[in-house]
Amino acid sequence: MGGSGVINIERVDQLRPGFVYFSHWLDYPSDELLRPTLVADFARDYPETPNKAALVDWIKQLQQKSLFDLQQEYSNLFDLNKRFTLYLSYYRYQDSRERGQLLAKLKMLYEMFGVSVDGDELADYFPLMLEFLTYGNWDQDERQQDIDLVFQVIEDGTYNLLKNEAEYAGEAYLELIRLLRQEFKSCIVAQQEVS
Repeated sequence: MGGSGVINIERVDQLRPGFVYFSHWLDYPSDELLRPTLVADFARDYPETPNKAALVDWIKQLQQKSLFDLQQEYSNLFDLNKRFTLYLSYYRYQDSRERGQLLAKLKMLYEMFGVSVDGDELADYFPLMLEFLTYGNWDQDERQQDIDLVFQVIEDGTYNLLKNEAEYAGEAYLELIRLLRQEFKSCIVAQQEVS
């Protein structure tokens, strides 16, 4: 997971209002997904991006299903299927010592920017990483580029997650992950642009 660019903190800050939505959308489905005002709230809170319309369409399509169907779809994909997990460093490290070290670094990074990890979720759980990007306090902090680690784990993990999708093409949650990858790429400035 080598760095390929510099994080555009202003862009991350612009997209922050969406990260909490994405966190909830990627967690186990609850009634919140079916809230009648969700589409309007997201459309109001999230800035204009090339993928905003597709994200709005994504939630509209999900809202056509029952909560039971959403929960079953989610469980079949992420809980009962060994090829897909939202613990993003698992794809590269499985249960190795390196993964343990990475999880410790992530947890320390969260705490460094004012986010404590409550509960028993591992630090590489995608919805938790999105919550960190929502609530982390790195304004005026000279270490703010350290959040690059989160972006590296997301990039690597989602890339590997989508590599496994052949027979699941068209699955709603995988489409969301594909859209989020594109949104995250807009937060990274290539090294040559920085030089």
